[in-house]
Amino acid sequence: ECAAKVRLASQNGSDVIKITATGGVLSQQGRGLEAHFTPAEMKAIADTAHSLGLKVMAHAHGARGIQQAAEAGIDSIEHGTYLDEAAAKAMKASGTVLVPTLMALEGVSEGLGKGVYTPVVEDKIRAVQPLMASLVSRARQYGVTVAFGTDAGVYQHGRNAEELGLMKKQGMTDREVLASATTVAAKVLGMENQIGKLAPGYSADIIAVDGNPLADVTVLEEVDFVMVRGRVIE
Repeated sequence: ECAAKVRLASQNGSDVIKITATGGVLSQQGRGLEAHFTPAEMKAIADTAHSLGLKVMAHAHGARGIQQAAEAGIDSIEHGTYLDEAAAKAMKASGTVLVPTLMALEGVSEGLGKGVYTPVVEDKIRAVQPLMASLVSRARQYGVTVAFGTDAGVYQHGRNAEELGLMKKQGMTDREVLASATTVAAKVLGMENQIGKLAPGYSADIIAVDGNPLADVTVLEEVDFVMVRGRVIE
């Protein structure tokens, strides 16, 4: 059934396959942060997607769900909150990339105590706050590749660049953070020959800022010029 769902999604024009390998912090149950699929099911999803030329991304918080997803060959882990040594080593071994979405927790944390979330969800948010504060440094300790991503929608649109500064706080250099959002992210999507850098034949997606992001990546939070596929956006 997992393979059939992947084939159906591909038939309907999906560009990537995204699964919930574990439960979520914002889901209403106070349980379920571990694996939602068996190892065989995850492998069926990954193998089928890859045979169709599709990448597989997995929402995953719990360590065993992360580990099983990596061992199944899933391409990236979104969130990765409870990442431990075994899960990180599995990611490194399989080349699975971590997309930490630090800004997602930042955004939802701003709603604590305001009646936005149920008590069950508030408890889960508070439980993961200290874990997310060390996530990137934990992953890099074991050589896991880290890529920029937003989980956009759980905080105000337009704030996604704040993710860059949060990644820097966890030990990445300005150059590494910039690469995570350009060349590394493009490779995660399998589009490294089309986007992610300024080069002949690549999509002319260009921004300009007042400052040097290699000296301070947070200057990218204030964008002064945008070009999309060669067209200047006013």
